[in-house]
Amino acid sequence: MRILYSSRLPHSILICYKTNIVKTTTGNSPSSRSSIKGLHTIPPQGHYNLVASYTMASIPNERTEPLYQKDGQLYKHSSTVTTVQALSDFPQDVQGLFKPPPDAKPYILTTPSTIFHAQGGGQPSDTGTIKSAASTFHVHQVRKIDPAILHMGVFDGSDAKFETGNAPAEQAIDVDKRVLHSRLHTAGHVIGLAINGLVKAGKLPSDIVDGKASHYPSAAFVEFAGLIPGTAKADIQAKVDELVADDLDVKIHFWTEERARSDCTGVLESFKSDEDGVRVVEFGDVGSYPCGGTHVLTLKECGRVVIRGIKRQKGISKVSYEVNDA
Repeated sequence: MRILYSSRLPHSILICYKTNIVKTTTGNSPSSRSSIKGLHTIPPQGHYNLVASYTMASIPNERTEPLYQKDGQLYKHSSTVTTVQALSDFPQDVQGLFKPPPDAKPYILTTPSTIFHAQGGGQPSDTGTIKSAASTFHVHQVRKIDPAILHMGVFDGSDAKFETGNAPAEQAIDVDKRVLHSRLHTAGHVIGLAINGLVKAGKLPSDIVDGKASHYPSAAFVEFAGLIPGTAKADIQAKVDELVADDLDVKIHFWTEERARSDCTGVLESFKSDEDGVRVVEFGDVGSYPCGGTHVLTLKECGRVVIRGIKRQKGISKVSYEVNDA
């Protein structure tokens, strides 16, 4: 977007979403028509002697490698910084993805690779720091807009910025928060495996199908199409306890879309394949799910997975849960 102020246009300000504006005049004089969409006249704002131009920041188009998808236990990483831009310079739809802190100017920082999990798939984003020799950037929220991963946060000091290019920057995530998110995410899939196991055993209705999930602390749940009776809570808890006690290995794979649709449990139509294939999390030989989140290495690391309740509404069953220390 370009905003132009001029003393030659005392009664209007022109806003244009392209780089060129056709000739115009003000008042009752005829004006030539613009063929450019987004040309608007704003009520008088006073006289301006300076012509100023403001261009919205473009979304970075360089791919960020999501290291957390291949190693969920990588908590520190050295990289460089690709771009640094004020959040306010981005289009409103991008700004709306973030909840910036109210007491500091937020920036968007991108890197060639990152250990920060981007919010999505029911899992919150990581938080932490990215440090250079001169400054520290506190990461508050992370979102992915293909192909880039955007880190939103604030700098120490009002004018601090990173240099882009070859200068090293040290990434560090909040480990306790990551571990909790991983425990919750793995536990959500364990509940799915338990319920699917009970369906196969004839202990739950055969029309139960995996749905969406949330793995947020204090708000974790897994949804299923179909009605799970409240009386099944004890059976589900017992099956979950059995799977956790077996301490199954949790493995990450990248499969073809064909194999993922054929072999995975609870395949949703919306899952995506990228240049590495479909990312799959597999639990021993019990089952697997397409998944982009972070996970523990074995099921005992989840701790105690507690089924809090089962709610049913409009043909959907919501199983809420939490994880506690074993």
